[in-house]
Amino acid sequence: MSVIPPHTSTPSVSAGTGADAGSAAFSLRRFTLLTRAHWAEHRRQYLGHLLVTGILYCVLLVFVLALSNGDVFTTSGQSALYFWGLYLTGFVFAGRYFDGMSRRESALLALMRPASVLEKWLLCVAVVVVAYPLCYTLLFLAISWPAQGMAMALRAMRLDSSSVSTQDYGLFVPLLRQPVRDSLLTIAQQWGFFIAAWALQAVAVTGSLYFRGAAMLKTLVLGVALSVVTALIAALADSRHEVFFAWWMAGAGSAGTSVNVLNACLWVVLPVLLWWQTYQHLREKELT
Repeated sequence: MSVIPPHTSTPSVSAGTGADAGSAAFSLRRFTLLTRAHWAEHRRQYLGHLLVTGILYCVLLVFVLALSNGDVFTTSGQSALYFWGLYLTGFVFAGRYFDGMSRRESALLALMRPASVLEKWLLCVAVVVVAYPLCYTLLFLAISWPAQGMAMALRAMRLDSSSVSTQDYGLFVPLLRQPVRDSLLTIAQQWGFFIAAWALQAVAVTGSLYFRGAAMLKTLVLGVALSVVTALIAALADSRHEVFFAWWMAGAGSAGTSVNVLNACLWVVLPVLLWWQTYQHLREKELT
């Protein structure tokens, strides 16, 4: 008489079901522990990234102030430096968030950590989309504030101090106040630049999870190629830039339905899809 051994295939089925169900589960206590562990492991890397960013910005300001005698350090010039710096350093920061996934040992440690895929993805969004732009902004303001005073002093040495307008050389603080001059970025336009930065960061994170070797370089090459193709298609279609940025320009309310649909796809649907793709790639890493 044969005896059927207990626990044949039921545990494997239930384990797979539990893993699938737990991938979208969220626990505040588990998320807090995950955040603490992530900060303990990566704080030196993050602080080092901010230190290098600050040093590079200081070196750039030395050249800018020395060569132009402070002429280019206007409020509009500061906004250009701010967003270009956010795009470049934000892309590098986002691309290195899952840098440990490229090494088998560290990848296993990260994937085996007792947290759901949703919690790991939410932590990535919180660090990349919220925490880094905030820290970058504080660093930018801390360096730009004394540089603004130096620029105005250089201008006053060459010109009459009464001709130096505080409106032209006011400190650029993003999303804080509406500019008083038409040549400056409005708050709506600044939101458009931030959304574009978040989409670019999603591309960097997705590329780091998708490609195995030289992920950041491959992602950058792919992004440049897609940008060139998109620009060519827009040029062949004789599309104006006002069509793509209608939501962030004056008179956007008078745009037609097709323009609003295009802007909704570009500024809402595309960033959401990019971050959703990041979640899917992270989930595939967990399952494999």
